[in-house]
Amino acid sequence: MPTVTFVPHRLALIRVPDEVPVLPPKVFTERYKRLEARRQQAGLDAILIYADREHAANLGWLTDFTPRFEEALWIQLGGQTPTLLVGNECLSFARAVCKLEANLELYQDFSLPGQDRSRSTDLPGLLRKAGLGKGLEVGLVGWKPMQALDVPHWIVEAVESVTGLAPRNAADLLMHPATGLRARLEPEQIRWAEYASALSSEGIRNWVWGLYEGQSEWEAAQHLVSCGLELSCHPMVNFGPQIPSGLKSPRNHRVQPGFYAQAAFGLVGGLTCRAGRLVRADYREDADGYLALATNYLQVVHAWYAALEVGVLAGEVFAKAHQTKNSTWDFALNPGHLIHMDEWLGSPFAEGSGVALQSGMALQQDIIPVPRHGHTVVNMEDGLVLADADLRRELSRLDPALMERVNQCRQVMEQLGYQLSEDVLPLSNIQGIFFPFLLQPEYVARFD
Repeated sequence: MPTVTFVPHRLALIRVPDEVPVLPPKVFTERYKRLEARRQQAGLDAILIYADREHAANLGWLTDFTPRFEEALWIQLGGQTPTLLVGNECLSFARAVCKLEANLELYQDFSLPGQDRSRSTDLPGLLRKAGLGKGLEVGLVGWKPMQALDVPHWIVEAVESVTGLAPRNAADLLMHPATGLRARLEPEQIRWAEYASALSSEGIRNWVWGLYEGQSEWEAAQHLVSCGLELSCHPMVNFGPQIPSGLKSPRNHRVQPGFYAQAAFGLVGGLTCRAGRLVRADYREDADGYLALATNYLQVVHAWYAALEVGVLAGEVFAKAHQTKNSTWDFALNPGHLIHMDEWLGSPFAEGSGVALQSGMALQQDIIPVPRHGHTVVNMEDGLVLADADLRRELSRLDPALMERVNQCRQVMEQLGYQLSEDVLPLSNIQGIFFPFLLQPEYVARFD
């Protein structure tokens, strides 16, 4: 187990990409073909994908369209042009951005309350027009792969009234951590993830370096600049003598020496988080055990990174992290998860998990420590991609500047004592960098 020291360290400045990556139409055509193949393998006659503003990743992955203000329903049957049901406000928007050929149908009950509902037929009629009929096996995709159906019940009822059969949850086809179509990213999607991670991490880096005594949460949050990119979660900034939950958005609490601070910034494809204590480098340990917890937490993070490589079982990574953790704290959630357009696609990291990590997986180092006693707040989250030699070559061909930035991030981590497989591509501009003294951020953690 490495020794952790806290030392002054000049951080390299890593550029944020100049442009938002755009996925070419061929990516969506190939995704549609792969989903069609999975539909047939699953014995389904039709796939329906439900989306709303909060749960739009599956539909966005397939079509590049995610509804604003409203809900939407994608209907896909073999040998037919798919149908997309949208409300009043998304009709022209979907027509402008959807990357797949589809029949757009207005279903006004997806519209906001009080808007016109006089121009569309009922849902069963629209389902029949899209090709559903008696005896067809339908898979419904919501946002959670489980046995129960997680889309609005009135949609389930409409499907059953048309087919005479209860639909079944088919979210596993897209979201299963081992076999789901979204569990591995294409090179073009990796470019998007790297952009999101660079932008989110730059915001958190500026947040850390911008902290000062008396600053309010909302003042500090002004460093979290999205440039208009879609968010995967609400920005979070918290200051206080204790932080019961890091999920709160910024309000009026202010920086005081000795308080804790936490910020998380998630853009579609990436998220960065840092949490620690508002102290300077002359801080000495007190009864809450902040530095002791931070030290062992960082050793766990070090072990987690060292265990990552293509082909390793996620259960083995879990075991390495769990074996390194001492008895003073517990994992709040899984020690790591898959990240995609949604902040949490799923997690293979569980005790005994037999899921093998694959090239193209985007992973979030999301190890959240919960002390068994006291209220110490420590956290560090960054995103990465696993890439075998073939994928690394493809990324170098597609976007040489991306691989230059990735290699810069790797060099910084290795300088600080991390041990990384060649398969690990860090995407955050502050990957693995922990700031123990948030009022003196030139100090970082190093492993010896």
